[in-house]
Amino acid sequence: MYFRDVIGHEALGEQLRAAAQSNRVAHASLFDGPEGSGALGLARAYARYLHCEAPTPEDACGACSACRAHDQLQHPDLHWSFPFFKGEKSDTAVSQPFQGAWRTLLAERPYFGLEEWVEATGADRKQLFISVHEALEINRKLGLKAFKGGRKVLICWLPETMRVDTANKMLKLIEEPTDGTVMLFVSEHYDQLLATIRSRVQAVRVPRLDDATAAVAIERLTGLAEADAQELAGVVEGNLALALRLAGAGGAAPDHELFVEWMRACWGLKGADLVDQSDRFAKPGREAMKRFLQYALHMVRQCIVGNYGAFDAVRLTARERAFAEKFAPFIHHGNVLEMQQLIETAYRDIAGNVNGKLVFMDLSVKLHGLLKRPAA
Repeated sequence: MYFRDVIGHEALGEQLRAAAQSNRVAHASLFDGPEGSGALGLARAYARYLHCEAPTPEDACGACSACRAHDQLQHPDLHWSFPFFKGEKSDTAVSQPFQGAWRTLLAERPYFGLEEWVEATGADRKQLFISVHEALEINRKLGLKAFKGGRKVLICWLPETMRVDTANKMLKLIEEPTDGTVMLFVSEHYDQLLATIRSRVQAVRVPRLDDATAAVAIERLTGLAEADAQELAGVVEGNLALALRLAGAGGAAPDHELFVEWMRACWGLKGADLVDQSDRFAKPGREAMKRFLQYALHMVRQCIVGNYGAFDAVRLTARERAFAEKFAPFIHHGNVLEMQQLIETAYRDIAGNVNGKLVFMDLSVKLHGLLKRPAA
């Protein structure tokens, strides 16, 4: 990944290159941006630039041995860390068994999110995290002498998945870095990081892409016609990972049909249907359940926006909009806040390892009462 490959963040790229050229490189930086914004791409481009043997003011040279190693994602002084799960037969939990899958995903998709990573690892029903063993391994790697004699760079994706003991180990490394060490953390949820870590890193805010920039990017990345790319950009809110996801699924959100069937079952309060829905909800695993609840929250919010007449602000695909036009009247000021709170509570319960079927059944029964509540 070069700076020229990162879409829509030219000013940030210029700032990062200027810091490298003047040798004012922070030993720990946090690239904070929502999914699909390009935060990981910026970190990758910056790492390449720091390793490049003949960088230009505009970008890495692309011809030196360091750039060729980055092309293959095999530079010996570039280290990767990311959330993973502990193997059943492993005594320690480290990322090494997943490094191949990580590099393959990086090579295949310039923009991706946790959903693609879960699929790539086959995590399914497993909880992904960055373990304390991984922090110890990072400390060991960064404590070694640089193979090429320059900087050692760590790119840590989604540091918010660190457990508290892991974060404390990383904190020590941030406070007492070894010579020539640069740590680039790439976060999608800045507020979930420990405050002690947030206060010790240089923040690089990566904003979501505007619709016009996203449309151009979608057209380039997917090959969609200009009109189709613009329509998709109006749905994804600058999230290019989601745009690639939807384009690959023919423009359909993966959870839309399940959401429609679920709302019908909630309205009718049919026990057999709700039991079947809870099985389908829980079967794919924890991350899929969390994704579905996020989608449900998105649909509820879009419906209330449409109900108040702000149709230009509604971000739905054509299929979603067709359903929302019929469903929106049941989402109103008399129940929307409670619906939102219930879904958010269910999300926290799922993230906390509560049984998914029980969470879903309880949520469904409570939503039935709210959907039947008339607008005041």
